[in-house]
Amino acid sequence: AGGAVVVHAAGSLAVTADGNTLKVLDLSTPESPVTRGTLTLTDRIWDLVVDHDRAYVANGFVGFVVIDLADPDAPTVRGSYEVVSQGQTVSIALADNVVLTTNNQTGLNAFDVSDPTSPRLLTSWLTGGYSRDVAGMGTLGLVADQPDGLHVVDLSDPSNPLEASVHFAEGETTQLVVSSPATATAFIVDGATSTVEIVDLTDPTSAALAGTYTAPGRVMHVAAEGSTLFLAQADQGLSIVDVSTPSAPHLTASYD
Repeated sequence: AGGAVVVHAAGSLAVTADGNTLKVLDLSTPESPVTRGTLTLTDRIWDLVVDHDRAYVANGFVGFVVIDLADPDAPTVRGSYEVVSQGQTVSIALADNVVLTTNNQTGLNAFDVSDPTSPRLLTSWLTGGYSRDVAGMGTLGLVADQPDGLHVVDLSDPSNPLEASVHFAEGETTQLVVSSPATATAFIVDGATSTVEIVDLTDPTSAALAGTYTAPGRVMHVAAEGSTLFLAQADQGLSIVDVSTPSAPHLTASYD
């Protein structure tokens, strides 16, 4: 059967992915989720995000795929943007009305999806190294770059992106990024040390390190809600961290 590697929930539905198979779950009764529909794509599903009745998928060498969830029992491909001999699309996020992806060869890509059957590439932005992950925060694109750290890109005009600032990480293996718009904060995770760097983006043109937290295990996924950070680890389960005081983050709970 295998376990879900990627999960995103929206309302009463959750979409999970394992390998190249996407599954839609009904969470109307959270303690008893029900499988509604499945869809198998061509390549590995690296990441996904759900927005209303669509799922946007980072589909490896295939590129960027739009899934229609209007009928949860029969998810279907609505459109795609294929990447030809240009690396793999490995992460995806939303920034305002734009879909952002990162590709390990072409960097940050921004798409117009007003016509989901034909996503339109608005721009590409190359970072200094390998673009590993992306998060959106308002009109900002936040890119986890290895080895640089965090690139903050102003997408107020998506066709003309501007680099607002760069936060150079303490380590050289930045793998993950997530944002907390409520606190104007970004969190980047070093894949080798599991160190989380807390970056203050109150002024996006001057990204500033506000604190650090080292997880006990290898961090595979990260999420943030307000001043709470959730770290899913390979061997240590889930850690919940209070970052309300960024200079002194502390563990509040853990689950194996």
